[in-house]
Amino acid sequence: MENTETGPRIYSDEEIQPAVQELFSQQHLLDGMKVFLPEALNQLVLKEKDTVSSITEFQARIILPVMKAIEKSSIDKLTTTGLDHLNPNARYLFISNHRDIILDSAFLNTVLFENGFTTGQIAIGDNLMKHRMSELIFRINKSFVVKRTGSPIELYRYSVLLSEYIRKQIVEKIDSVWIAQREGRAKDGNDRTQAGLLKMLSLSCTGDLKQYFQDLNIVPVSISYEYDPCDILKAREYLKKQADPEYKKAFQEDVEQMLLGLRGAKGRVHFHFGTPLIEALEVFDTVPKGKKQLEILASLIDQSIHAHYNLLPVNYVAYDLLMESNDFADHYSSEERQQLEMYFNTRCAQMLEEKENAGRKYLLGMYANPVINHLAAIGVEGNAKC
Repeated sequence: MENTETGPRIYSDEEIQPAVQELFSQQHLLDGMKVFLPEALNQLVLKEKDTVSSITEFQARIILPVMKAIEKSSIDKLTTTGLDHLNPNARYLFISNHRDIILDSAFLNTVLFENGFTTGQIAIGDNLMKHRMSELIFRINKSFVVKRTGSPIELYRYSVLLSEYIRKQIVEKIDSVWIAQREGRAKDGNDRTQAGLLKMLSLSCTGDLKQYFQDLNIVPVSISYEYDPCDILKAREYLKKQADPEYKKAFQEDVEQMLLGLRGAKGRVHFHFGTPLIEALEVFDTVPKGKKQLEILASLIDQSIHAHYNLLPVNYVAYDLLMESNDFADHYSSEERQQLEMYFNTRCAQMLEEKENAGRKYLLGMYANPVINHLAAIGVEGNAKC
């Protein structure tokens, strides 16, 4: 795993075949593939693993077929918009909201690849690299580590290296990079860019902050899942934290959510690629330098993400149920409302009875908050955020 001496990096092509062989020597992986993958795909992967000699080959021959199988089994329709505004020969820093531990970045790379773009490098928290098998899976698939553990001075030094690394990939046109807008997923559906992320990105800036961020070619990406397979697990985690503020999720719970996220029904999934934040950053000239500029950048990213959600009946029904209103009744049919009420009731029944009301409000908020944030982004007044 990377450390403060070597800094962040992905595997080189020379490291791929030894890493692949080590990965496929893990019996847990082989057992999981038999259960998870169709037999024909399982055999294809086992055959291809001995022939891939680069990251590009691994992604094209192994990852893409696996992603297409996941898409076929768990997604009704995968769509994307906004790529027509981007240049396949350019390199971008994609900053998106974060719903699924694995699939956000994996499907982003899938739609990039299928639309003639090179796949991007992926920023992954070191909490997901605790076991060798998961580390290999992520790093073979073009991921680098974001350190979240260590002393303050260690974390700061690594953050400087991370900032320099990301900037180099973009400015020298090596690779695009994906990073989530915040540490961890926004489990309540209220997507907000963390100031700390932007501060980290700016650590290698030695001149004008406006030009620095313009050079990073930031593209906000809105990710919309119709259904979150992990919604009930996220609600339970919220209730546990309410009962015990010291509660920390174990790595095994992350694994459980990864697997459920991969297998669970997601309905319709949409990726929208926003306009690169270049001209918009001219506003930096009108505000004080430093913290205020970072706040402005965060708001620009959030506004783009919120404005381009692919909102569906599940979001509007959740909003109306939460607000006890019929404000969006024209966005769904009576049959859809009845079916979705049943869906939410079934999910809430899986919580402890004494916590069901709090859990229900949180669960509905997960689906309703995108509506609320969207209304604010497009300048429409709505009820207060839940």
